Amino acid sequence: MHILLMALQQEGDGAGAPPGTPAQLARVEAEQAFAMTEALREGGRFTPLLVCRRGAWLHERAAERGLPVLPMGGAGDVAALVRLWRWQRRCDFLIIQTVGEEALGLSRRVFGMRKKGSAHLAHAFFVRPPAPDVARGRPVRAANRIFCGSEHVRARLHEIWQELPEKRRPDALLDLLAPGLPLADYPPAPETERHVFGMGESLGPDSGALAVVRAMAALWQREDLPPWEVRMFGAGPRFGEILHEAESLGVAGRLAILGEQPPEVLAQCSAWLAPGTSPEEVPQTLWAGIALGVPLICALSPLHRERLAGAPPHVAVRIRESDPQALARAMIAVMRDERLRARLRGAGESLRPGIGLEAMAGRFVAFCGEVAAGVEGAQASALKS
Repeated sequence: MHILLMALQQEGDGAGAPPGTPAQLARVEAEQAFAMTEALREGGRFTPLLVCRRGAWLHERAAERGLPVLPMGGAGDVAALVRLWRWQRRCDFLIIQTVGEEALGLSRRVFGMRKKGSAHLAHAFFVRPPAPDVARGRPVRAANRIFCGSEHVRARLHEIWQELPEKRRPDALLDLLAPGLPLADYPPAPETERHVFGMGESLGPDSGALAVVRAMAALWQREDLPPWEVRMFGAGPRFGEILHEAESLGVAGRLAILGEQPPEVLAQCSAWLAPGTSPEEVPQTLWAGIALGVPLICALSPLHRERLAGAPPHVAVRIRESDPQALARAMIAVMRDERLRARLRGAGESLRPGIGLEAMAGRFVAFCGEVAAGVEGAQASALKS
């Protein structure tokens, strides 16, 4: 069975880390699309074609791995559109799968080329729901299935659709499919004598950065602790606010605000903090600690509760949201208790395979298998009758 996978993010050329939140989201979506395409090809049951932006990281990565790819220069790339039209004509049945908002318009065009009943249209929103006007648009309303990266995405789509007249509300299946992490990019963090606490998306809204600074003030008053520091990664508008708070509390000397950094820089951390409460975190904001093999301390936000459901009990030190004192106690425990660190690392190691891109892609391929089985069953029934 043929699968057309579309991801048209402008996520850059892949030279270095993404410089900001929109680019970081685009990179996360591109990584999911790449893993999905590769898993489809490796499975042998499906014939995929990846449509992406010409010259983007996804195009270059797919070309390196020899994946079937159709690069596009934009909506007006007539030559690419003709190639796409010719390709889809050879498909008796076609699954059309988009990743992110950018490919929705093109997916609708291809869906319109197909005979009725000869295509299955699906979309994936891994981190955040589409904008309300997009969620109410024809490409989304025409979908048979939508993959939601979290319960937040699924609930938001339901909320938007409830505002529509009943006859216009979509009847798409809303399936959960959590985004994965490129585990191969995360080298194991070595044990060090200095305790370095890292955190991601630090300068974004609801990051928990101020709670971390206030927890640092509680640690600063302790004289019985080993050397420690905090490194905040991520782009966003809150640099001045966080630095001012750190200076006011006298802990600026223990804080480094470093912007976006590649995973090999994160590997210099000996523990990972995820104190944020945003329902739209990219996956590495929580999972970087597990990927690096270091102790994880996280706030029990709704998203984190969802991500950790079914995980081993000692996979993380879990604290209340927006509680600097609880965070400080957790950081002290991690620094002083070697057995606690060992338990956290051991539990994290058992969870690590399940948070990777390969695990996400395997779940996606299973969904595609369900669609294929349904089509094959319908065709067999038609032949018998």
